[in-house]
Amino acid sequence: MVKENPSFRRFWLGMLLSRTGDVVTVVAVSWLVLTMAGPAELGLVALCQGLPRALAGPLAGHLLDRIQPRWLLGWDNAVRGVLIGLVPVLWLLGGLGVAVLCVLSACAAAMSTLTEVAESAVVPRLVPPPDLAAANTALATNWEAAAVLGPPLAGALVAAATAPVALAADAVSFFVMSALCLGLSRIEPVPADRVRPGFGVILRLPAVLWTSVATCGFLFLGGMTEVLYPVLSKEVLHTGPVGYGLLVGATGVGGLAGVVLGTPLVLRLPPGRRIAAVVLAGAVPFALLPAAGTLVPAVVLVAAASACWGPYFAVERTSVQGLTPESVRGRVMGARSAISSLGFPAGSAVAGTVSAGVGPVAVVVAAAAGYLLVAVTLLVAGRLAPHAPVGRSFARPADGP
Repeated sequence: MVKENPSFRRFWLGMLLSRTGDVVTVVAVSWLVLTMAGPAELGLVALCQGLPRALAGPLAGHLLDRIQPRWLLGWDNAVRGVLIGLVPVLWLLGGLGVAVLCVLSACAAAMSTLTEVAESAVVPRLVPPPDLAAANTALATNWEAAAVLGPPLAGALVAAATAPVALAADAVSFFVMSALCLGLSRIEPVPADRVRPGFGVILRLPAVLWTSVATCGFLFLGGMTEVLYPVLSKEVLHTGPVGYGLLVGATGVGGLAGVVLGTPLVLRLPPGRRIAAVVLAGAVPFALLPAAGTLVPAVVLVAAASACWGPYFAVERTSVQGLTPESVRGRVMGARSAISSLGFPAGSAVAGTVSAGVGPVAVVVAAAAGYLLVAVTLLVAGRLAPHAPVGRSFARPADGP
């Protein structure tokens, strides 16, 4: 797929750079904030990195339906390169503070929604329908590879040359992504009409609505596990930072293996049951975590759960793309981005509060039950999929007689 389609190859390579750059940005900025201030300020910067994505998603989808995507993606990444590049410049000039980092982070996060939404909205216009699942699998591999390679790369850059210098190198990756996007072949915009906003369209696509709710729940539970693992490492497994690092590393390695090896197997299942099967398969080893007792069994269970969940986004995205009419795909994906982006931080906040009160084992049990609920929701979506009104018009009635 990557080799045979020049336009998709450019997009895929650009997304690999962008994903890795995003990870480097998070690690380098987090370390920079901790050296300048403390954990409270780090939480504020993290909020500025996340909240704008929820607000800007619908607008990004609207623009991608109306303006040539290569120009939007080119400018998006070029502007982000400038914003990230301003951090080391201001640091050298002595004008960098937490407030400035919050503003720069918020602006970069808002711009990033164009690339995020494009991954779902534009890819169906770069590849033919039979190749869509393979294209989404290749893009999902990017994400897992960045999650595995990005943190060590960022850590090495920060250790060798300070966080601002690491961000300067990171800015270059966004300029390369910009050049790759500007070189994409022309993609014809969808026909202009008076369509409803993305949220309104989702309400008229039952299968897409239920799948979107389930994905928000899946990300909510992912946010819970992000907070759960360090607490579990300390209070249940009785291990230190190295053990926690191994546990987190297992999620990345397992997820990458799941995308590469598991996605072709999942695609052999009946379409209406694929995504639910992915969620259920991962819930089993995850639910066994309290019984692990020591680090090695826990690492194996976490890797197994992550491998089972690895195919989720490639399979889910392919399903939703097929259920969404091309004329409103950008709006729908933008609205979905706004909905799903709230799941992860909300889950993290809930897990932090709950684990402090009832302990990590109870959080594991609650999260495992949550995964079962997500799977049931996806089964409902699968039953609705054949009846989704893909062929209906989503244009608003014209004003006046």
